[in-house]
Amino acid sequence: MHWKTAIPSHIDHLMAANRIGIISDMDGTLSPIVANKDAARPTPRNLELLRQLNEQVALVAVVSGRGVQDLQQRVGIPDLVYVGNHGLERGQNGKVEPHPDTTRYQDTLQKFMQHIVLLPGMELEDKGATLSIHYRNAKDEAAVVNDFLPTLHTLAHEYGLKVHMGKKVYEVRPPLDINKGTALKQLIQDFNLQAVIFLGDDTTDADAMKMAQQLRQENTCYALALGVESEETPPEVQESADFFALDVSDVEAFLEAISTFISRKAS
Repeated sequence: MHWKTAIPSHIDHLMAANRIGIISDMDGTLSPIVANKDAARPTPRNLELLRQLNEQVALVAVVSGRGVQDLQQRVGIPDLVYVGNHGLERGQNGKVEPHPDTTRYQDTLQKFMQHIVLLPGMELEDKGATLSIHYRNAKDEAAVVNDFLPTLHTLAHEYGLKVHMGKKVYEVRPPLDINKGTALKQLIQDFNLQAVIFLGDDTTDADAMKMAQQLRQENTCYALALGVESEETPPEVQESADFFALDVSDVEAFLEAISTFISRKAS
């Protein structure tokens, strides 16, 4: 269901909350998916709206698979909270704090990385707490799925690591029960949020969407999830989001609408 159709049934609950949070993924949500990951940036309008919302609500946070420092550089709004590496580190008040359990896996990740043999067009990204293997520009995607991926799973098992899927990317992470869902729950607790909207588009975002459903059902927090549609929208997002935006420009329209609702409430 499109957000314009769905939001009227939720807006009263949202606006009744004194402490609201807006928590969003970046790539594919605030920023269009691009062939060169280093070129990704949130749209100017989304950045403007994040700044605006940061003056209106208790928390605006960006949660991503990217490292916090990379994320901070691309978004460039100092006052926001940044959660990187799928919840394994947080940037706040000028400091970057890794989850304490990640340090013991750094040597393992470095050794693991030395044994990865990429196919043409693939790219390995060392993010400190995790690794990303990008294959959007791979020359033979069938070989990536049929040959490279099984080998990656076998190698990860040997090193006690976990492989997670994303849009044209494989994420290699420590075997910790930490993801965007646990990050969402922690932010809600730390900032005493009574209502929150999570925005995302990828498989890893579905962890946060499922957590939003759980917290809402438990009456812990009135948590909602907006999924961003594309040709690559994974089934997990289709199943877990409460409503959808058509694309990144529609995310702009959604954030503008939420800002307008909050302004009307304040007046």
